[in-house]
Amino acid sequence: MENLLRMYIEKALKEPEVGKTTGFGPVVTISREFGCPSKIIGQFLTDALNRIPGEQPIVKWRFINKELVESAARELNLQTNQLNYFISSVGKGLLEDVMVSFTPGYVSSHRIRSTIGNIVRAMGQHGHFVIAGRGAAGVLRSHPNALHIRLHAPIEWRIPEICKLRVVKPEEAVNLARETDKKRTALIELMYGHKYTPYLFDAHFNCGTVALQEIVHAVIALMQAKKMI
Repeated sequence: MENLLRMYIEKALKEPEVGKTTGFGPVVTISREFGCPSKIIGQFLTDALNRIPGEQPIVKWRFINKELVESAARELNLQTNQLNYFISSVGKGLLEDVMVSFTPGYVSSHRIRSTIGNIVRAMGQHGHFVIAGRGAAGVLRSHPNALHIRLHAPIEWRIPEICKLRVVKPEEAVNLARETDKKRTALIELMYGHKYTPYLFDAHFNCGTVALQEIVHAVIALMQAKKMI
């Protein structure tokens, strides 16, 4: 995975307009409300795609989650936690850039956004990726061979999941959900370049009523109907 990601990063940096070229591989992006299991669904989906009878892709499908941020951080000579801070602090923007631009090792928010976007576009061009979060739906919204999935669920369903994940009390889980959802929406807007709209996504799934495997089966059926696989 390390060498493969490196190849896409180098390609992205050499071809900053990679998203406008003619080659587009199939790609799935997964966005979610906080507390919905995008990682598990992404892994299940990737495994299922690689097990489809009769399908022998030249390039196997791969699931990308935190690896995207780690790769971007290396390109920017940042620590992963520094880049995650930017991702979770979108909206501070230009004023903060001006205030800290004279500090050693300064990296502008524009360069961070550009680097993440170029990596995502390079993956989209190559295809056979399932990408979780990081504003990928906004970056690849005009990609002609993509399926953009949104996971959501009532807050009452998400609270127990967040409590287990973060080891917090229910009232803290509610606050975490609100704040995290707000930040994720802001990141999508930053990478998309427009206001958030649910119409960014091709399909929405309620994790409170649809089981994980049912979501995976439905996504594969959609991909087949769209002739992505």
